[in-house]
Formats: sequence, structure tokens, C-alpha cells
Amino acid sequence: MPTEPHKERPLSLLLFYAFCRFFFRFFNSIEVKGLDRIPASGPLIVACNHLSNADPPALTSSLALVRLPNVIAKKELFSYWPMGPILKSWGAIPVDRAREGGDLGALRGCLTALKKGGCLIIFPEGTRALGRKLTPKPGVSLMAHKSGAPVLTARIFNSDNFSKLGKITIKYGTLRTFEPPADGDLKAAYARFSEELMSDIFSIKEE
Repeated sequence: MPTEPHKERPLSLLLFYAFCRFFFRFFNSIEVKGLDRIPASGPLIVACNHLSNADPPALTSSLALVRLPNVIAKKELFSYWPMGPILKSWGAIPVDRAREGGDLGALRGCLTALKKGGCLIIFPEGTRALGRKLTPKPGVSLMAHKSGAPVLTARIFNSDNFSKLGKITIKYGTLRTFEPPADGDLKAAYARFSEELMSDIFSIKEE
């Protein structure tokens, strides 16, 4: 199960986030905008676009300035010592990306964290876009529905050039809440809500 949202996380995690902030500020001149839009308490899902492997540490370390998130990590990482115990103590939730029909254990872990007032980061595209337009996954809609948590949009700019020392910008946007459809067609409502989230994300401008 994920770490209790309201308990202090290990010093190792706080140091990791501090290192990430220093790294991205020193090498990528990272700029974070809209931290005041992050609710300081209560269940929250942060939905962001996905450009590179730099996105998770850049986003989580910036978010941690306001509140500590639970993160989703591929289950393979939990197989390595000491990575597995460290990730669990940090509040990471393992997910089996290859499981057909989705990983119900990961879903339960996410909902548990949210229902305890936690914060969860999700990339609705499911993988790095790499210049493509991807159909968002319905998981974020399902979690917003089952947990009642609002979804805060965020957009990361230029992280695909982080290895070239390009400037990275993270900008937080608006909150959106899932409303169950009157016609009871949840599948269509989930798809629609996910598309609306992606539209909200890409409507965020860097300047």
C-alpha cells in the first residue's frame, strides 16, 4: 500500500526532491509557474503532458514545494534492491503496464491514497508523446470518478531538450471535476473527460 499521505516521508525523499530542484535549476534554468493553484490539502490528481523521462522528477520535485505526491512507478523498478524498499517508503505505487485489462492492484493503491487525502500525479497520455498526438487513457477519469478528487492540469515545456540544457518550464493550470453522466454511459464520459483534460493541458501557454 502507498505511504500514508499525511505522514512525514523519509529524509531520503526530501533530499532527493531538493537535489532534483537544484539539478534542474542549475542545468535547465527551470521555471515553475502557478504553485499557488495547487490545493494544499484534500485528495488531488495532477494531470500533465509527457515529453521525456525528465518529467516525473521535474514535476514531483516542484509539486513537493506545496505537498508530497504519491507516484506511480513501473513494477520492474521494485524488483531491484534497494530500489524496491526505497520506492515503497517514498509512497510509490507499482503498476504492471503489460497486464491485459489494466492493473487492478495499482488502481486500488491509487484510490486508497486519494481517499486518504493524498495527491497523485498522472500522465494521461500513458507514455512519452515523442511528437505524436496520443489518445489519452481513461484511467485518470476513472480515478477522478471513484475518488471524487478534482484534477489539476499542468503542462511541462521543453523537457525533451533537458539533456541539451534547454530551459524547462512547468505551469499549473485549472481544476476540473468529473461529473457522472446523466445517461449513465460511463465509458463515453470517461473518454470525453480525458479529452477535455488534454485540451485544458494544451491550452496552457508558456507565457
